[in-house]
Amino acid sequence: MKKINLLLVENIEDEAIQVADCLGGISAFDIDINFCQNLDESYQLLRRENVDIILLNLFLPDGYGLQSYASLFLEFPDIPCVVLTELEDSAIAAEAVKNGAQDFITKGGMNSESLFRSISYAIERKGFETKLRKSEEKYRQLFTRSRDVIYMSTPNGEFIDFNPAGLSLFGYKEEELPVLNVNELYVNQGDRDILRQVLVKEGQVTDYEIKLKKKGGEIQLSCLLTSTIISNEDGSIKCYQGIIRDISERKKAEQALFKSLADLDLANHELHQLNETLEHKVEVRTKDLQKEKELVVINSKEINESIQYAKRIQASILPPMQRLQDEFVDSFVYYEPKDVVSGDFYWYEKIKKKSLFAVVDCTGHGVPGAFMSIIGYTQLNEIVNQQNITDPGVILKELDKRVRVALHQNALNDKNSKDGMELGLIHIDYAQNELEFAGAMRPLFLVRDGELQIFKGSKFSVGGVSLREKEFTTIRISIKSGDSIYLFSDGYPDQFGGPNGKKFMTRNVVDMLRNISHLPMFEQDKVVRDTFKQWKNMEEQVDDILFCGIKF
Repeated sequence: MKKINLLLVENIEDEAIQVADCLGGISAFDIDINFCQNLDESYQLLRRENVDIILLNLFLPDGYGLQSYASLFLEFPDIPCVVLTELEDSAIAAEAVKNGAQDFITKGGMNSESLFRSISYAIERKGFETKLRKSEEKYRQLFTRSRDVIYMSTPNGEFIDFNPAGLSLFGYKEEELPVLNVNELYVNQGDRDILRQVLVKEGQVTDYEIKLKKKGGEIQLSCLLTSTIISNEDGSIKCYQGIIRDISERKKAEQALFKSLADLDLANHELHQLNETLEHKVEVRTKDLQKEKELVVINSKEINESIQYAKRIQASILPPMQRLQDEFVDSFVYYEPKDVVSGDFYWYEKIKKKSLFAVVDCTGHGVPGAFMSIIGYTQLNEIVNQQNITDPGVILKELDKRVRVALHQNALNDKNSKDGMELGLIHIDYAQNELEFAGAMRPLFLVRDGELQIFKGSKFSVGGVSLREKEFTTIRISIKSGDSIYLFSDGYPDQFGGPNGKKFMTRNVVDMLRNISHLPMFEQDKVVRDTFKQWKNMEEQVDDILFCGIKF
């Protein structure tokens, strides 16, 4: 039975008793009634007590019109309120609902059943209102804090809304917005007409490159505009909504690059002519070849130094082993890149005394895989630390969206549609002894009392084009002392070796973990490493290796 803490505000004792009797007849709720005779007492009680719903007489001695009650609704916006009124007051009560109450009920026709319906409706409606208000507040924060320009405008060009980033970029003040017209931002007025024609035809435009100008017109900006039409019910255009991104600096960099390439082409042409002229001079040509050889040596050294530098950068993003061992006292991480840098990485974050840990396998290995690992590491940090998302399935869904945007993956551009990553992600709540897991083509292995369970991840990878809607499900698992869990990339089971030069395979991983799960993790680490090296023997390592174990 649901317990409800109710505040009854009624100055007439007999009517208060009548309401209390009706409340007593409601069997679905366990109602605790608090009683006040005027608004002033109500304010005092609401400020010190937790109240689930208010039943309020619309005509109290210290109530001065609807404004008095609207002030109450405004100060306590999360508490639902039902107005009690006489039959002839129903029109005024309806106006009170417009000003913040959730429902009204006439005392003359009131009984336990009607009061139960009204209370249930008011609580449900207030819940919807609260969710809507919080959603609007979140949107307003995103709108205000966005670094990109966000706007809404009428078909005639008047601004309905323009975020601070837009005012700052174009040099206007907020008080100028009511008289500012979209046309004033265009360098060429015909560009807006063309854009509107495209919008009417397509319904939206994405990354439409256009020239805009700051206030005064002296400074021009290269921008990418994404816009869509918001329509009325009759299909007519209600407004335009869009995002503007300033790419002026990028355009300058591109122009500088084009100039450098032209200069380089000219230099190459001149060098070619010089080589043709001097080709008959053997001594000079030999010297030129020697210089080229020295340049190759220098370039090779620079490339190796760059790769070593990339290794240091990648190592810097991995969680320090000491930090992992402080959090997971009995654990191990076997990390063996195929090349200098790796496409596999492990990630860790702690949010409100709860731990998040992931084992990630990016497409490829070496330098390409390392670049993908930087993308994955950065996006995971932003999703968890900026968006405050901790549900593993939701994190993978958001990570998939961000990776596809970063790699420009869509159905029309499939040249890199297979790039992405596979991973297993866990969220550990020690207080509840619960573990949440979501995987993208990678499983979680759990060994409890010598029995091994496999929790399979989604059949979809993160990133890449899919003909079906991707789903990443969060699996919740109770954990207890002595349990061991394992996450690993496919480099370990895919390694060729053994007496017949075949893959190690997942079934051998399962057998190995069953046999060693009772050991401390530092001993398991040694077995995992030695088993891999003995299997590989003289074979070439085929992929990056990442294998992690945690014992609770």
